Amino acid sequence: MKKTMNKPISRRTVLAGTAAAAAALQAPWVRRASAAEFSGKELRVLTWSDATGQAAVRNILKPFEKKTGARIIADLTGTTSDMIAKIKASAARPQYDVVILSGFGANALVEADLLAKPNLTEIPNIERVAAKHQTGADGFGVGYFLWSDGLLYNTNAYASPPTSYGVLWDDANKDKIFVPQAKNLAAMELVIVATKLAGGDAFSDPEPGFKLLGELKDRLLTISTNPNQLADLFRSKSLNAGGVYSPLVVSKFIRDPGYNLSGTYDLEEGFFVDLQYMVAPKGHPGDSEVIHALYDFALDSKVQGTMAEEVWYGPVNQDAVLSDSARNNPNVPSPEVIKNRTVQVDSAYLASVREDWIKRYTNAVGG
Repeated sequence: MKKTMNKPISRRTVLAGTAAAAAALQAPWVRRASAAEFSGKELRVLTWSDATGQAAVRNILKPFEKKTGARIIADLTGTTSDMIAKIKASAARPQYDVVILSGFGANALVEADLLAKPNLTEIPNIERVAAKHQTGADGFGVGYFLWSDGLLYNTNAYASPPTSYGVLWDDANKDKIFVPQAKNLAAMELVIVATKLAGGDAFSDPEPGFKLLGELKDRLLTISTNPNQLADLFRSKSLNAGGVYSPLVVSKFIRDPGYNLSGTYDLEEGFFVDLQYMVAPKGHPGDSEVIHALYDFALDSKVQGTMAEEVWYGPVNQDAVLSDSARNNPNVPSPEVIKNRTVQVDSAYLASVREDWIKRYTNAVGG
C-alpha cells in the first residue's frame, strides 16, 4: 500500500473556466484526428503497485495508449518512499517521464530539485478542477486525485450514514468507538474536528477541542488504526463508529456485508483530503507533449469518474461522471461533497504544533 495511517505531516499540505476557454487551451493531441498521433513515442510511468496503481494502468495508461498510439511502460512499486528513492537514484540519467505519488513525495522531490514544472496551458481539463486542487508542491505537481479521511460506522447501528463526528460522543456508543493513535496524522485531524464541535478554531485555540476529547477517554473501546483489527471489531458488533479514518483503507472489508462496515465523508464538520500528484522528473527522456497529453487524459471527467468508482478516490474534476452506484456509495466522495465538505489544513501549522498536540492528545484520550 502506498498509504499508511501514520502519515507524515508534510503530506497535508473555485471553479473558473468555460467550455470555450477549455477549447482554446486544447492540447495538440486533442485537436488532431489521428488516433495514432503519438505512435513511436514512449513514456515510462512510475506509480504504486497496490489496487490504486493497478486501476491507473487499466483506466488511464492502457486507454491512453490505445487512443494515442504512444507506448506506456508502467513501473509499479510499493510506496511513495520507494518512488522518491528511484527518482533520486536515477537523477544523473532520468529513467521516468511521469510519477504518480502522494503529496509528501512530490514535496520531497521538489526539495531535491528533481522535478520539471508543467505547462498548464497544455492541460485543458485542469480548467474543470477547483483552483486549490489544480497544482501543488510549489507548482511542480498536477493534482490527480484526493485521498480522503472521514468516519467509519457500523451499518447495524446506523441504517443511514451519520452526518456528524458527534456520534463519537453519543451515549449509545459508549465503549463502542475507536480513535487513532496520538502520532497518527488522523489524530491531529480529530483535534480539529473536536475543536469545531466545541465551537472553537483549532488554528487559534485548540484547548476546547482537547477538553472535549478528554470526554472520550472512558468511552473508547480501542485506540487503533489497524485495518484488520478494526474490521473484526465491526464484524463482531463491538464497534459502532470511529475516526478520523479513511474508508479506502478498509475497502475490502466494506465490500463484504458480513463486516457491517461502511464510511462517510458527508459530515457537518467536513472531511480531510490529501491531494495526490502527477509529476515529471527533470530531464525526463520522454516527449513533453505526450506527458501533458497524459496529464490531461487523467483529468478527463469520465476517466476521473471511473477511477473514483473503482478505488474510491475523490475526483478532482468537478464534472467527474459518476454512475448512480458510485453516487449512492457513501465511501466515494462526490464532486458536490468535495466542494462543500472539504477541510483545508495548514500543513506548516500542523508541523509546528505536532509535538505539543501529540502530548496533549495522549493526555486527553491515552493514545
